[in-house]
Amino acid sequence: MTNALPIVDISAFLNNGSLEEKRKTAKSLHDACVQFGFLYLKGHGLSIEEMAEIRTLSKEFFDLPEEEKQAISISKNDLARGYQKLGQNITLYAQDWHEGVDLYAPVDDDHIIKKRGLKTLAGKNPQPPRPPNFSKIVDEYVLKMRKIGMATMSAMAMGLGLDERYFDKYMENSFWVMRLIGYPPLKKVDNVGISCGEHTDYGCLTILNTDETTGALQVLSKSGEWITADPIPGHFVINIGDMVNNWTNDLYKSTLHRVIHTKTNYRVSVPFFFEPNFDAVIEPLPICVEQTGGKPKYEPIMYGDHLLSKVTNNFDVSDGK
Repeated sequence: MTNALPIVDISAFLNNGSLEEKRKTAKSLHDACVQFGFLYLKGHGLSIEEMAEIRTLSKEFFDLPEEEKQAISISKNDLARGYQKLGQNITLYAQDWHEGVDLYAPVDDDHIIKKRGLKTLAGKNPQPPRPPNFSKIVDEYVLKMRKIGMATMSAMAMGLGLDERYFDKYMENSFWVMRLIGYPPLKKVDNVGISCGEHTDYGCLTILNTDETTGALQVLSKSGEWITADPIPGHFVINIGDMVNNWTNDLYKSTLHRVIHTKTNYRVSVPFFFEPNFDAVIEPLPICVEQTGGKPKYEPIMYGDHLLSKVTNNFDVSDGK
């Protein structure tokens, strides 16, 4: 089954729409989160050309010689920010067949990461010399994604019966993550079975920007069927992560998904993860607890601790230099 996911128009929350328009959007988002955990987002304000710019930048980087890409390897930084070669990313203890560049929110000297003396995530985002406009395009894209992310969280709040600004205090200093991912086609000779193994995202909100490749991204429906989430021009694919499970006491559930890219082209995907503040404490919302049996299913957890527990198992760095 293809393109079975719902489409939500977020424009009312970006353009100061009427209360009625916002309520309609919030209801649509709520239904999508309950039924799928995945959706297509339109009305976000970016043109098709603006969406393509970051993907073009990614492809230009992945086309560089391997030694030039390895100059910004995660092994030479903080074991999180930077480049991972083919097979270096790990899902369910198995190699994924893609390469990527991981970028995170900046960390200053007063950040809790530095105060704790942590190495992981304490570095700086790489600024490769090529493509020459790398940092400028990335920085501009991050600002746009944060705006879309906050608007979507506002719609989620209203859909849950909360004030639309409820999540602002948890997200205003978002410890965002962005991945630039390149997928060569899978081949039997590679001796790997999947481009990216099945998983749920461990944060809050994923805003996915992919090229025109069909048949690659697959989402597990509530009925146990793998749905092909093919790209729709001008739309983002949105999914919720595990922290939303905690917030909503499983009223909303993050959804398993995977990538199996067998077409002949090189596929490019750019997910932006709009996450809570690093020190935000996430716990079940009373309004959601009431709707899900009256008992909290999760203990309070600081988002940064949750993130660190995941990041440290993401990569094989034994030969990543």
